[in-house]
Amino acid sequence: MKIVCKGETNPGKVRTNNEDYFGCYDNYFLYIVADGMGGHNAGEVASKLTVESIKEYFDENYKNMLKSAKSDTSHQKVDLAIIDFLVKAIKYANKVVYTRAQKNQEESGMGSTVILLFFSHNKPFIAWVGDSRCYLSRTDKDVKRSISLISTDHSLVQEQIKEKLITQEDADKYNIKDIITRAVGFNSEVEPDCVTLKELVKDDIFMLCSDGYYRYYKLIEIGNMFITNSDFESLSNKMIETALNSGGEDNVTIVTVKLVEL
Repeated sequence: MKIVCKGETNPGKVRTNNEDYFGCYDNYFLYIVADGMGGHNAGEVASKLTVESIKEYFDENYKNMLKSAKSDTSHQKVDLAIIDFLVKAIKYANKVVYTRAQKNQEESGMGSTVILLFFSHNKPFIAWVGDSRCYLSRTDKDVKRSISLISTDHSLVQEQIKEKLITQEDADKYNIKDIITRAVGFNSEVEPDCVTLKELVKDDIFMLCSDGYYRYYKLIEIGNMFITNSDFESLSNKMIETALNSGGEDNVTIVTVKLVEL
């Protein structure tokens, strides 16, 4: 399996600091985006600490996870073992961020969203907390690209959609889209979500992003950007440019990951 990755981040046009942070760790096939929040510079601390803590968890536990996965002959058990590993990695990050926030008054109440993409056993695994997102752009047999949203926001708006209190059309008009219901570091415990896809297809492009990007676009509009910007090397940069041109009210971070060979 051969993968190429590009990551870009920008503070936007309004904010002076950047509370987003990302990590691309090709040695683990691990890619992460985090969007921090908190007073002073605590948001910057929370997002960076989240990403670095997940990387630290991989450094300490990755080999043991691989050994455990190899010992299982059932594909389902392997998937569950990997999902459990990713959930524990995020919970470890939550403990690190929460503990630091409790010890430092200026960082009290800080937290971060996180979305990670991890490839193992020729499958993509996506785990997250909060409203940073993962999209997949895939070509069909006629080489036409489609777009799908893989993650589901942990947000007040998404909960209202789930409970059928509002429609997606209503949600698009809301001014409270950024109220999240789960975050790394807010509480002593957190419950991440994690999913895997059954297969990978050559030229799949995954995009991890903070809400500073997708807040401006509907799904079909994001899909069209993959079509009109066919050069992968400049794709993430072009997408950030469009978000800045659309307002740039928030920090914007995009990590694009392309499957070049299976």
